[in-house]
Formats: sequence, C-alpha cells, structure tokens
Amino acid sequence: MTIATTTTSTEKESQEKKVEHEFFHIDMIPDAMDKMQWSTAAKLMRHWFGIQPAYAFDLNSKDRAVNGDPRNLPPSKINIDIVKMSWAIQFEQVKNGINTLKKTWCSPKGKKQLIERLQDVGDFTKSCVFLGYSEDVTYLDATAQVNFKKIGSKTDTINAWYGAMGNSVLKVCVRGSTTKINGNDVFITDSLGFYLKDTYDFVDENNTSEPLGIWSNDKILDKKESAIYMSSYFSGLFGELVRSYSGFVPVFNSDFRLWQEKHDAGGDYIIFSDVFWTKVEESDKVILL
Repeated sequence: MTIATTTTSTEKESQEKKVEHEFFHIDMIPDAMDKMQWSTAAKLMRHWFGIQPAYAFDLNSKDRAVNGDPRNLPPSKINIDIVKMSWAIQFEQVKNGINTLKKTWCSPKGKKQLIERLQDVGDFTKSCVFLGYSEDVTYLDATAQVNFKKIGSKTDTINAWYGAMGNSVLKVCVRGSTTKINGNDVFITDSLGFYLKDTYDFVDENNTSEPLGIWSNDKILDKKESAIYMSSYFSGLFGELVRSYSGFVPVFNSDFRLWQEKHDAGGDYIIFSDVFWTKVEESDKVILL
C-alpha cells in the first residue's frame, strides 16, 4: 500500500482525476517550508530548482568548487544573496561558533594562513600590506580568510537552520594592515568578518541515498515523529500510517537526482552568506609576524 507518492508538478497536473491529497511532489517542499516560516530554506531550494540546465556535483567537482577560488565559479554555481548573517546569528550553532572563533582564529594554523595571505599580496617586510578591505565575500574568501569551524550536526533539532544549512562551515576573515613596531613586523587587526560557506547539493557519498526527512504538502515530521513513521513503515503497519501520517512520504537525495533527469533543471551550487563584521579581542589586535 502506498501512503504517498513522490512525483512532480507536471505529472500531477496530468493526473487530474486522482485525489490530490494522495500526492506529494518534491517541488512542493519550498511551499511547505514557507508554511513553516523557513523562508531562507525555501529560497535556497527554489534557487536549486530554478537552475537550468541541470547540473550535479560529483565528489570531485564538489571538492574543487569548495576548495578552489570562488571568484572562478560561474554565476550558476554560486549564490551570495540568500543567506544573511543577521538571520543565521540567531541560531546557537552560529552564535557559539562565532564566540569560539573570535578566541581561536589566530591559532598556529590561523597565523600561518594569515602570513600566507599577506605574502600573496606582497612583501610585508618592505612595505605596508592591507587585507580584507572589501565587502565582496568571494574576494574575502580567496584573499583574507584565515580560519574556519565546522558547525551543525545531523543530531540537531529540525528547525529553520536545519532546513536551510544543517552542517555548514563558519569562516573568519581579517581586515587590517602590516606595520613595524620596534623593528618587528606586525599585523594590526582592525576587525574580524564572519560568514558561512556551504554547498547546496544532493551528492551521496556511498551507495545509500541520504534521507532528507519525511515531508507532506505542509510540513516535515520532527525526529520523534519520523522514528515512529519509519518503524511503522518497516513493520508493514500501513493502516497506522494512513490514520496518523496520511500524505507524508520519505524524501531522499535520489529523488532530486530523478527530478533533474526528468526536467533537465535543478543545479547544485555553492552558498555564501554576507559578512558579519565584529571587533577583535584585545589580545589579537597586534599579531607578531
């Protein structure tokens, strides 16, 4: 017995004689997100659906896009407009990540990265070198980013952050310049900039397609409800599912890949937020190079 069927808007329109509530199609998920007031998540997914022609990262192309210079990415493979730090900072993953990075950004690895960034610009031992004086997040990522922290977990509560970003990378860039103090080369840190970088993709890293939640036209089940649903499903208790979870269906990465094949649309891409600038800790204002 089928509780709900994943399909597409086009398929649904061609089956008008069937009862509407029997169907769930993945391109309705952004509407469900809007109903849950997950506006950022909805915008990100609509952006994915709107990319034409279809484009899918594999593990290699994803790695190149994540670790390469973002300024070299074509416009269809990057978005810098949807995710705002003013939205993200309300979530504990981001708030706690910023608090941690503010204290640890100039670790030995962070300082090494800072020196390499300065050397990319010029010889700071002979002249003043400036970093980070831009609002272009792709430029900052390529030239002034010095440290990062992975944030988010699959065990997090299902909420607006989980739906939009989930596991993400919080990065920190610096704004400042070099000078000499008592004959020593130093970097004077004016401010720190925090931003998010992530991929919006449906890449599976093994033979099992990643589950993306149990969805209906109106919402996603929380983790407790999802556990009950899947237990009933695998136990063959379809009557219970009809009574309690009519219209809900599990969604997987593979459903989005099938949608791409059918429509030649939908594209994986890199997400950047804007930059949240903040004051630097007193102990990190002057960095001995």
